[in-house]
Amino acid sequence: MTTLVSTLYAFLPRRYRELCTPGGVPAKGALLGGILEAIVCLGFLLNRYYVFMDARLAAVPLSVMFYAGERSGETAIMGLGHILLIEYLLQFTTIMLVFLTLEGAVRAFAAFGGGETLPSLPLYALALLHARIEAYGRELQLGKRIPDEAYLTSSGETLQIASCRPKPWSQLTTVTYQGECFELIQAYQGSAPRPFLYFLRKNPVSGVIRKLYVYDPDEAVRRKN
Repeated sequence: MTTLVSTLYAFLPRRYRELCTPGGVPAKGALLGGILEAIVCLGFLLNRYYVFMDARLAAVPLSVMFYAGERSGETAIMGLGHILLIEYLLQFTTIMLVFLTLEGAVRAFAAFGGGETLPSLPLYALALLHARIEAYGRELQLGKRIPDEAYLTSSGETLQIASCRPKPWSQLTTVTYQGECFELIQAYQGSAPRPFLYFLRKNPVSGVIRKLYVYDPDEAVRRKN
């Protein structure tokens, strides 16, 4: 991966970055990108300040400047400069340039000091919004949340669960239900309204408990996955 490409990828949040390069982005890309972001935005900030001040001062009549100088001396001129500076700092474009300058410095420091590849915050916020929209779409697709159907065989050795939402279970998960421990045998895809089917068996006495999960048939209604 070239330095230019890694610099551009370093601005992206991880979910977008991994689509472009599954192997990851070197920290030097974030370091260079952070430095360039800080320098470029600082340059725009200072240049825009001089342009803004020239335009504002040119709009003030000379008679007003002379009168203020005669009445209060340099104090009046300095006071006008402070007022214009505050006006400049309160502009939206100025705030964004200050933010991006600081962001670039933070990203460069994180890459240099800790080897971290931090994305640009506006793009990170966009990725969060994207994730929320995707989650909302999945929620609509899965339909209404209803309680699970859990069936424990008469022998107590097998537990069958039908749920409207997927479970975060694996072969290493120990599921507890009604005071007993179960391990996942197999998971199937069924039909609505409870398309997620799970078959579990009772843990042997000598079974190892790795990742414990306390199961409740009503959890799909309460939890927002």
